[in-house]
Amino acid sequence: MLVYIIMLIKILIIFFTCLLGYQLFLALFNKQNLIEGLENDKKNNEYKDYNTDDPNNPNSALILSQQNAGNIEVLNGRVTKLDGLNDRVTTIETSMDSMQTQIDGLVQQQADYASDLVGSTAPEVTGLDEETAEDAEEDADEEK
Repeated sequence: MLVYIIMLIKILIIFFTCLLGYQLFLALFNKQNLIEGLENDKKNNEYKDYNTDDPNNPNSALILSQQNAGNIEVLNGRVTKLDGLNDRVTTIETSMDSMQTQIDGLVQQQADYASDLVGSTAPEVTGLDEETAEDAEEDADEEK
């Protein structure tokens, strides 16, 4: 019986080691650059830097205006993809408000339970009277 348990433990160690190795392989060698919440279409959806090396070129105004139009289109596409974000934030905010109300209720229940355990009156504590040197000497004499 003990042999089967040890064998099962070894199999589980090998299994989880393989899973860990697979995740490391994906993290190190997977060349897909993913951005959460955005799609990664590389079909001309990249922002292009402006070439200002030759300001005297008569065609540079036309080239820059075309490039500007393309960049505006790319940026507009990215902003359009983020439009649904406002609804998600509102939903999360509503959920957090609900959770805060529930947490406040739980804290109040715990406080009520604690006050039920202790009661409404404070317990009487004795032995806190100030003791003078004379009282201490009398107590010492009594102990002898």
